Amino acid sequence: MVTTSYRTAASLLAILISFGAPLAAAAAPPASTPQMGTFPIEAHIVPFEPESTICGFPITATYTGQGTFQVLFDEAGNPDRMHVHVKTRGTVSANGVTLSARASGNQMIDFDAQTVVEVGLAFSYYAPGTGVVLMDRGRLVWSVDPDTGDVLWPPIFEAGPHPQLHGDVGGLCEALTP
Repeated sequence: MVTTSYRTAASLLAILISFGAPLAAAAAPPASTPQMGTFPIEAHIVPFEPESTICGFPITATYTGQGTFQVLFDEAGNPDRMHVHVKTRGTVSANGVTLSARASGNQMIDFDAQTVVEVGLAFSYYAPGTGVVLMDRGRLVWSVDPDTGDVLWPPIFEAGPHPQLHGDVGGLCEALTP
């Protein structure tokens, strides 16, 4: 889902599911007309966790970007599905070393099935002259708790490399160590 990480993506999805769907339902257009919009993304995370804990030193993440969403409705005008696209750029830094970061991902939320499908580049950290030091991409399918909107662990389906998901951020730790 993003330069952020799965926990931030899960928070964003919980917010969209918890607040976006009821608001969309309150102002639901006819079933054939989706509701669409955009939202800015800006964050400065200190410390960037769990990476800081795993690496053993404080890591800072800063990023900006934009998200778009589209809510689709059933025949009764109730939210049925939502598509969210997030694109960000930023930096991850520690110990005087700064890496570039980027992400471009899609989340498809199915309210009836109570699932979230994430597809795309969750994040990529890279350094000039070195290239990519850690990248997470592919497809993940998650169950969603119907009462809280929280994304539940573990994923139902996983395809592609997802090192951060499994706590493997060694490439990031190494790149941020002078």
